[in-house]
Amino acid sequence: MITGVAVLGSTGSIGCSTLQVLARQRDRFRVVALTAHSNADLLEQQAKEWRPVFVGLVNGGNGAKGTGKGKESLIEAATHPDVKIVVNGIVGAAGLEATLAALRAGKRVALANKETLVMAGELVRQAAREGGGEVVPVDSEHSAVLQCITGRRPAEVSRLILTASGGPFRTWKRVAPPPPRSPRRCSIRRGRWARRSRWIQPRWSTRRSR
Repeated sequence: MITGVAVLGSTGSIGCSTLQVLARQRDRFRVVALTAHSNADLLEQQAKEWRPVFVGLVNGGNGAKGTGKGKESLIEAATHPDVKIVVNGIVGAAGLEATLAALRAGKRVALANKETLVMAGELVRQAAREGGGEVVPVDSEHSAVLQCITGRRPAEVSRLILTASGGPFRTWKRVAPPPPRSPRRCSIRRGRWARRSRWIQPRWSTRRSR
């Protein structure tokens, strides 16, 4: 049985990676819907390759048959009747409504959008309960956590430690003293670090990332 997939944010890094994976599994998955924010050229290329039933362009779509425009196109793609899995790679709060709609429609949501859970975790859980949908984290730390605890009983896990995964600091070279735009000085300007930097300094690791 071939499973229908909607890729929200198909022109971004998560979306492009998703399509690369699906390209190796064409006998199992079919791309039913693609959406992008404003990259019309790349979206058109993807549509020609995958021939989805629905294509949505949030900023610039024309709303013709088989296409959508505006934020409504995200919900239309996420709730399409031929879609079983929704890959949400939209950045920030823009992906929340589509996630909730997909869960209420009973879809499995492959979520690469951490902001959705941070700002509306309870709403997401409620939508999943109401519609019978499922959330599967597929990006970064929250996917790693799922992989660590899958198949384990709650009593087996006492705590989870999230280390710095690198991100934009991965390419920085260790120097002393830190230059003005070093990882240490950049990190303490952000959020809680900025408020606590007077008495807390991140420790440097002398081990190289593998």
